[in-house]
Amino acid sequence: MTALGRFARSWSSGILIAVLILLWETGVRFFEVPNFLLPAPTEIAALFVDEWALIQMHSIATVWAIASGYVTAVVFALAVSALMIRYPLIERLIMPIFVGLQSVPKIAIAPLILVWIGAGTGSKIAVVMSIAFFPIVINTMAGFKEVDRGLADVFRSVAANERQMLFRLRLPYAIPYIFAGLRIATTLAVLGAIVAEWLAASNGLGYLVLSGSFNFNTARSFAAIISLAVIGTLFFNFMSWIEARMSWRTGLNDSTSHV
Repeated sequence: MTALGRFARSWSSGILIAVLILLWETGVRFFEVPNFLLPAPTEIAALFVDEWALIQMHSIATVWAIASGYVTAVVFALAVSALMIRYPLIERLIMPIFVGLQSVPKIAIAPLILVWIGAGTGSKIAVVMSIAFFPIVINTMAGFKEVDRGLADVFRSVAANERQMLFRLRLPYAIPYIFAGLRIATTLAVLGAIVAEWLAASNGLGYLVLSGSFNFNTARSFAAIISLAVIGTLFFNFMSWIEARMSWRTGLNDSTSHV
């Protein structure tokens, strides 16, 4: 997409959001909707100003849990994927376990993690990691297995070892797949942090959503939800930005030319 196209799309999205906010504000004022049911956008904006320090504090706690759990999931997923592609027996043994765990709603697993680890940042990181792990593994394995057979034969013909096969062939081929998994995992990581903060936490934006609801301070809940949406969007766009600047095709050509 050209720069002009991206600019036009951004403006279109901005105009749509502005129209929706205007309709929201008008509807709430016209129908005199109580604040505890649906606050007006201007009231939410005013709360952002009045409670900015509080929102910032809880945002930092949530971002830390998301980032820590996400990085842990990435490292663990890549290591496990490398192990499974090297030893197919391990893949046959543990992949069904991963699939089974992924089939269970994380809202059901999260309480067990809280019991085992205890309430706090550690449990939030563990929940985020457990949710973000699976899509990275699945996409990484798909990329590892999409290696061109002809190139693989070339590597074997020059007696390349498994380490060379992994880092010079499989990994360059898998990078687009890995980033697809990373993008999916960004949104799931935010979801994992919210789930953990809902169940047992004394800080974080998920906690702020619940506390606002319990105290009929719906504007605070909306402020926390908007903050979560912004964090998730920035996180996703950051990963897309990194991917766009990685010349993985060039890297693949360079790696295969130095076998």
